[in-house]
Amino acid sequence: MLLCAVLAVLGLVAGPASAVDPPPNSEPYTAPIDQPLPLGQCYRDIKHGYYAKNVYGACWFSDMQFVHYACPEPECAVDGSAAAYVYTTLNVLKESRQVAVAHRFVNWRISGVPDSARLGVTISCGPAAGGGGVCDRPSVPVVKSIAEWKVAPDVTEVFSLDGVDAPAAGVSPEVAAELRTEYRVTARFAAEVPAGERYTLTEATAGTGVRCDVARQADPAYVRGADCVLRTWYRPWFDFSAGEAAIAEPGAFVRAVAPAGYLPGFPGVNGTSAGFTGPQYRLFYDVAARQAHRAAAEAKCLSSWGPDWWRHAGGLTNACAAYPFDESVQGAAPGVQFQVRPVLDTQQAEFLRRFTRFLAENHVLDGDGYYVYPLP
Repeated sequence: MLLCAVLAVLGLVAGPASAVDPPPNSEPYTAPIDQPLPLGQCYRDIKHGYYAKNVYGACWFSDMQFVHYACPEPECAVDGSAAAYVYTTLNVLKESRQVAVAHRFVNWRISGVPDSARLGVTISCGPAAGGGGVCDRPSVPVVKSIAEWKVAPDVTEVFSLDGVDAPAAGVSPEVAAELRTEYRVTARFAAEVPAGERYTLTEATAGTGVRCDVARQADPAYVRGADCVLRTWYRPWFDFSAGEAAIAEPGAFVRAVAPAGYLPGFPGVNGTSAGFTGPQYRLFYDVAARQAHRAAAEAKCLSSWGPDWWRHAGGLTNACAAYPFDESVQGAAPGVQFQVRPVLDTQQAEFLRRFTRFLAENHVLDGDGYYVYPLP
């Protein structure tokens, strides 16, 4: 019954029509948490040196350069160097408050530096500035000899994240109860060199912000997957095939209006800024606002298509599809721009079921941003 109530609020029940169950076994994708980012999917030519697969996994590439000098004085010459390709992944672990940081050191190029030289990284895990987050291991050195790296190039370290931030000023009691807490998980190159010896080492830092909460534990229908995400860095995309038969009418509607360049939620064309309008933001706890969005959308369907807008050809029933979606801060409302279209109610039910699942599987909390990316 609770699910039916939520579907009604989201607009799955259209006008005078009755609720329609979504088609069975119509899962369009595998949950992102079930697609971790392995080191083998982190490549040297990734754009800007980093890549986010989803809200749970990201990677970085760097060409580490170690240079050793013959003496500590500034005028001393270089007497050795070592370089390696370093791949780093950060993955949130399923149904947990843990992250795994993995490194791969390969393709060594060495001149004048012995294989016994010890190089690696130091992984740091801690709260965001001024926050109350706590990691079980604040700093972990992962340093081995070059010879050891050549034999075993991969190392993974797991961190448990605890503690809690004070709620941000002005948030609702529901958001405050989620105990959203921000962390920083980063890795910097490290070298174990005798005191007094002079060397330089690449300053690159891999890592990002991580946000954890208790929302999944409180309501698995709201969000799921894990208790932490890379939301401080990455916004998920709701992509779908507008030509798929199960969602053909609502898919075609969203594909027609989302990239038009004036409604929020479009991430741009082919990774460029063309058509970019900024994200939509999830509206979950304010049921009255979602109901107002639904009422405004159906009022526009009525004014645009007349009192029989809900009648579909062949004796079937329409629902009033709206974009931006009801469950967004920017949903239909008087005085704002939005678009509506009558579409077959069973297809709209399936489309919104997929959208709601996308929000849950990508751990999109109330107020979080997301993009909509219709495909042919």
